[in-house]
Amino acid sequence: MLFAVCAPGLEPVLLGEIQALGLSGHAVAGGVEVPSGDVARLNLWLRTASRVLVRLGDGFRATAFPELVRKASALPWEKYARPGSPVALRVTCRKSRLYHSGAVAERLRAALEARLGTPSGDTLAGGQLFVARLDHDVCTVSADSSGVLLHQRGYRGPQAKAPLRETLAAALLLAAQWDPATPLCDPLCGSGTIAIEAALIAARRAPGLKRSFSFEKWPGFDVRPFQDLRAAARAGERPLAARIEASDQDAGAIAAARENAARADVSGIEIVQRQLSALPADDGPGLIACNPPYGVRIGSDVRRVFRDLAEAMRRRPRWRAAAVIADPPSAAALRWSRLLRTQNGGIPVDFSVFDPTPAG
Repeated sequence: MLFAVCAPGLEPVLLGEIQALGLSGHAVAGGVEVPSGDVARLNLWLRTASRVLVRLGDGFRATAFPELVRKASALPWEKYARPGSPVALRVTCRKSRLYHSGAVAERLRAALEARLGTPSGDTLAGGQLFVARLDHDVCTVSADSSGVLLHQRGYRGPQAKAPLRETLAAALLLAAQWDPATPLCDPLCGSGTIAIEAALIAARRAPGLKRSFSFEKWPGFDVRPFQDLRAAARAGERPLAARIEASDQDAGAIAAARENAARADVSGIEIVQRQLSALPADDGPGLIACNPPYGVRIGSDVRRVFRDLAEAMRRRPRWRAAAVIADPPSAAALRWSRLLRTQNGGIPVDFSVFDPTPAG
């Protein structure tokens, strides 16, 4: 059993990605359960997952520490960590008689060391992470196959204020059902994440192509199939079919966006310094996708930003808009429909869309 973890609220989008890969899955709070699948393929291709976990067998019932140690000692830890290599344990307990996460982690560590003789610490230190959950007295243990979180594609360098995580930017585009054959514009681009993720989607670039993963260090890992998988991903890339624009009034943001686009090795993004109010007219179809100011970026007049956005939409009458909205009343200049609700930087936000086409 595999479990693809995502930010709360992104489960339907992640499920759609998994199904697009030809796999079945079941969305639950916090992610998608995948009965079977290729760990390498999921890590390489999922755009909205935070990490991919592999269950160490079925969950087992444990109501006392000796029982926990005995049953945990039977788990196949050796499939995911080498003797003597650093590991870490993260434990959560919910509605269980063994409710102290630190004490549970201590017993699981003892079970792991009894089987592997592995010194385990409280930090990863480049080693293997195991995630354990004790829920209603049932303990499940999983190995993290990803390593650093999957939003870290490897291209982000300079950042503007309150940047949008790569996984959230991709989720906004996928939830809005953007067609890469139509133009896209982010007129509030900051460090360029939305435009870069759009370019990766349009180019059919695997988001994990330029990074490494924990599963590559697992005992018995055969590098050749993964090399073939990467090669097939590269062979499947294609040029952008439509214009992708990124603009911002801040010169520092534009410099960051250009550097990040270069790091991502995506060509064809038009990055210009420009105020939202100066966004030119366009009579064709397209999508404006943006992350307007909120939270630590609240220094801007948010209502004015959305009024300017509404004016921009009038100059582009056949364009749709998708936006990250933290304060819906401030966005009332357009009739938004919520796609999903999640968090960015600990702030609850809506991913919403404006469609100028009348319903029905």
